[in-house]
Amino acid sequence: MNGGSMTTFSRISMAAAAALLVGFGPAMAADLGGNCCADLEERVAELEATTARKGTRKVSVTISGQISQQLMFWDDGFSKDLYVSGPSQSNSRWRITGSAKISPEMSAGFIYEFEAFGSGTTSQSQANGAGPNNTQGAPNNVGDDGGATSANLREAMAWVEHSRLGRVSIGHGSSAANNIILVDLAGKGMGSAADVRLMNSGFRVRTSDGGFAGGTRTWGNFFQGGQDWLNERVEHIQYRTPTVAGFTLGASFGEDNYWDVALRYAGEFNGVRIAGGIGYSVRSEFNADIEQIYTVDASGNQVIRYAGQPGTYACDFNCRKSVEQLAGSLSIRHMPTGLFFTGAAGKRDNNHFQTINTTSGVINSTRSFDSDFWYVSGGIARNFFGLGDTVLFGEYSQWNDLGFEYNISGTSDTTSGSKLEHWGVGIVQHVDAAAMEFWLTYKNYSLSAPAFCVTQTSSKCEDLHYILAGTRIRF
Repeated sequence: MNGGSMTTFSRISMAAAAALLVGFGPAMAADLGGNCCADLEERVAELEATTARKGTRKVSVTISGQISQQLMFWDDGFSKDLYVSGPSQSNSRWRITGSAKISPEMSAGFIYEFEAFGSGTTSQSQANGAGPNNTQGAPNNVGDDGGATSANLREAMAWVEHSRLGRVSIGHGSSAANNIILVDLAGKGMGSAADVRLMNSGFRVRTSDGGFAGGTRTWGNFFQGGQDWLNERVEHIQYRTPTVAGFTLGASFGEDNYWDVALRYAGEFNGVRIAGGIGYSVRSEFNADIEQIYTVDASGNQVIRYAGQPGTYACDFNCRKSVEQLAGSLSIRHMPTGLFFTGAAGKRDNNHFQTINTTSGVINSTRSFDSDFWYVSGGIARNFFGLGDTVLFGEYSQWNDLGFEYNISGTSDTTSGSKLEHWGVGIVQHVDAAAMEFWLTYKNYSLSAPAFCVTQTSSKCEDLHYILAGTRIRF
């Protein structure tokens, strides 16, 4: 009987508790502010008013970037020093990217990227007057202070993309063929890259007597001439196809009559990863900013005149210059062993390099010539220590006849060619847990350029030696 009473009492208690919960439920919900959705919107708005936020919730936004610094020891045969540098192979920067869905197949977005650093390896050089011949110092011998003093815009592009039709983008930034020579699967880019001049292009070339070759010539002049092998970051419009069987095709048209087309590929077969690209570019507008008419004067000299401006010869250098460039790179990595090979090459047709007498309009010289480069690197990239890949590499490159651009003595001149050789060895250690890299590398540069290096004792310039050690952390 007692058991039955307890059972009945328990049932009554449970029913009462349930009734209380049901009764209090709506009241407790009402205490949260009435209409839940309206209240939520109001509270989100209050939070947004007091914190950093996106301008619109419709576009997904990401902030990322990196900080990179390195020590650079150099020796040019007559002077040496240790600099702290912002590594121009990939300097400190930050970027804002965003995207939004327009439909299941269409999206739109943007990239906005800046870099800012106190000094850069492409701007630093020997201190003014350094070495035995101080009289040959020049204003661009800026020492360790060379570099950016404010933010440099790298990318400001907006794009619209269809999953089956491809992407159209417009703005300032990388053209379709930009960085086409930098394809690398080893992860050694901070210590070694095919665009070797990124490591040191601001340094001036020493002759064997301690002077400066050509007065103001830098190593970068003989690596790239007057145009970047990486092609362009310009105002342009670009189209890129979707990726089909690993291939992507892109084309750009930009300011200064620049256009390019590039084909890229990435794939993996039986543990062998392959990536590469090839690009063709043309830039044909330099100093020729108005229409030109070419005639022959009474002495048989070719004369340039401007349409609508008789007797005016405002252009006096490279008035019809055009540069056609074919360049590319290929990288192969065997994933099980980590063995890799990376190669790059480029060729230029440099046309109509001219000098003109601005008084008479007579064309003093017209030169067209070819220049080229090739680069190879190999080594091993494996996770030996559990931190991330350790990349051990060796590299060699050769850059031919880019010195022709700096000699204007006439079409019969055959002495202004140049041959620049480079080799290096190094190590890059990745630390995956911190998104970091550390590198240590040695590089040697050797130049033969008779029009610039010849002295009473030698026809070869002094070698330049580099030791680089640095770190990069991404965020």
